[in-house]
Amino acid sequence: MLIERAALIELSTFGQNLGLLVPEKKARQDRTAKMQQVLAYLEAIHVRTKKYSTKRELIFIEAGAGNCYLSFLVYKFYHQILNRPVRIHCIDTNADLMKKNERIARGLGFDEMYFHAEDIADFQLGERPDAIYALHACDMATDKALFLGLQNDARNVLSVSCCQHSFRKSMKPPENARSMANHTIIREKLVHMLADSMRALLLEMAGYNTSIIELVSSRATEKNLLLRGEQRRITLQDKTIEVYLAMRREWQCSPRLEQYMLDAELLPVNIVHAINS
Repeated sequence: MLIERAALIELSTFGQNLGLLVPEKKARQDRTAKMQQVLAYLEAIHVRTKKYSTKRELIFIEAGAGNCYLSFLVYKFYHQILNRPVRIHCIDTNADLMKKNERIARGLGFDEMYFHAEDIADFQLGERPDAIYALHACDMATDKALFLGLQNDARNVLSVSCCQHSFRKSMKPPENARSMANHTIIREKLVHMLADSMRALLLEMAGYNTSIIELVSSRATEKNLLLRGEQRRITLQDKTIEVYLAMRREWQCSPRLEQYMLDAELLPVNIVHAINS
């Protein structure tokens, strides 16, 4: 484990004492599961940023931030435990929630946390972030978060998707998978695996080295796939395009990220021609 045990205990106590993770009426088991997810996500962020110079400020964006529980722990970890400068922008359409989070942040002395009550697609940073992350951003908010990373030339993008309503509706299993997809639990797993796999391929087309891992055990949450993208300016392989187009053709669907990238002219010409043909 990259983060020392003493720091994890301090972070866990911090989150529980503030009641940031879940309402008090929730069962202890639910609170523990949520804490596991947040601490595991913090670890995933730190894995990607620990190599950056400690002399400069880290810049993060949380998209679809909600209660901002993840960002509060991220800020505490970097600012108070590691004693390094950090700035975090949290984006969510819920204005009341953003005002509440701002009051909490100011009360804690977290002065470099900023809260934006707007759609992810409308946010403009104007400088390069070290990481853009989203934890269970609903439906197309996941695609917006990933696209925000592309637009802002983020060094890292990380996402654990939540509901996939739009993708699920459009997905049409090929004949040889229909009997399998008839089972609800299997279909749900297929939706998440297929959507995140296609998103990973799209990120690779934009120069990111990608991977998908389990954030936590499925006992903590079934929505536990973490998509990680690190900007490496990698050379696009023809195989990447071939695999993406094959998946798109066989399942007759695509994540909304594809359309965002098409509109912004961020996809290779040959895939644009194949999609439009």
